Amino acid sequence: MYNWLFRLSQYDVHDAETLKANLRAHLYDGALFGFALSFISVNTIFPVFIERVGGSAIAIGSIPVLWTLGLNLPQAMLFRFIHTAGPVKPLMLRYGLLYRLSYLLIGAFTFFAVQRTTVEFSVSLLLALLFFSAVLGSVGQPPWFVLFTKTVPVTLRGRVLAVRQILSSFLGIFGGSFVGFILAFVPFPANFSLLFLVAFIFMMMSFNSLRQLKEPAIGLQKRSVVDTHDFIARARRSVKENRNLRNFLLTDAFTLLSMTVSVFYAVYAIQKFSLPSSYAGTFTVIFMGSMVIGNLFFGFLADNYGHKVNLMLLAGCCIAANLTALLAENILVYGLVFFFSASTVALQGISRLSFVAELCAEEERTMYIALVNTITSPVVLIGVLGGVLVRNFGYPFVFSFGMVTALCALLLLYRYVAEPRVHYIQSHI
Repeated sequence: MYNWLFRLSQYDVHDAETLKANLRAHLYDGALFGFALSFISVNTIFPVFIERVGGSAIAIGSIPVLWTLGLNLPQAMLFRFIHTAGPVKPLMLRYGLLYRLSYLLIGAFTFFAVQRTTVEFSVSLLLALLFFSAVLGSVGQPPWFVLFTKTVPVTLRGRVLAVRQILSSFLGIFGGSFVGFILAFVPFPANFSLLFLVAFIFMMMSFNSLRQLKEPAIGLQKRSVVDTHDFIARARRSVKENRNLRNFLLTDAFTLLSMTVSVFYAVYAIQKFSLPSSYAGTFTVIFMGSMVIGNLFFGFLADNYGHKVNLMLLAGCCIAANLTALLAENILVYGLVFFFSASTVALQGISRLSFVAELCAEEERTMYIALVNTITSPVVLIGVLGGVLVRNFGYPFVFSFGMVTALCALLLLYRYVAEPRVHYIQSHI
């Protein structure tokens, strides 16, 4: 299977069995972790959860803001801890475990305290716990991605990421069906608490797969401890000298901003078409099924034509999702919103950090990832205005805003961002 799917015979590796074992571990990890996330999706489940607790439109609008900031912004402040000398696997496992435990904490609070505290306190603490979980994910993300690039050849990464998402999305279809059943037949708040518990169990199964990864010794001595001042100096120099990086940072900011609108898709559909909360499970099924369809060719597209093409498709799918949300007159047509929204998530997962990794040398990847995430993520703070705009102008206005920002990202990508894969291929001919 691996030889056919990834054409391993073309890669000059010293230990083909180690490569196969690492690919297997990456696929199992991605499939199980993505399956776990289908039970508590930030795109379809968590917004409905916050509304069910009693959160306002502003609280719902803050979900992608807190999630994106938590995943990205702390990386500069914590760079010393995520860029230490030696192997990256122990660091990745440490923070990966803490990240998974945070979901168990959210589930426990939901079960024991949501109905015993005020709405304001429950919503505020749940959002704070979401942010805390994202911060833990942020600390573990750069070590994981560095280990990923060390264990997967550059022209295989798109396919591996795509297959991971295909497997997780296929499993997520069943997860979404299970979500709908739990939300419909288990009383609140035990239903949402159970979802977090199930997610935690599958996350721990994915953690076991991460433990099976075999980190190569290559590159271990190139990495050194870097303090915050060194990081700032190196980051400033990189932005100044790398024009393509500067242009990408601008387009990435517009893309992230346009994606914050997606948090309102499920809530808007439930309100507009008078649907029960259990429909969040149906939306998850559509979302995960669409991820399967999209990932069947997004990964191969990236491996053969570079990641810029995928990033342009991402912006185009953002436009299509918002346009459909504006024009759909029935729930069947509105389902396309989740198809396009799922495509944006799939494309971002495959190509955003992979594009960044090709902008720099291997020893600079941790810094570049932290730099990109730190610089562009604050723009999602504007997403807090989404809830205010919904309250004052309605959902169509917010969807129009998302469409315009995605169009800006698409035009900037097309005109000003160069595909780094061309230089990589030329240097390896």
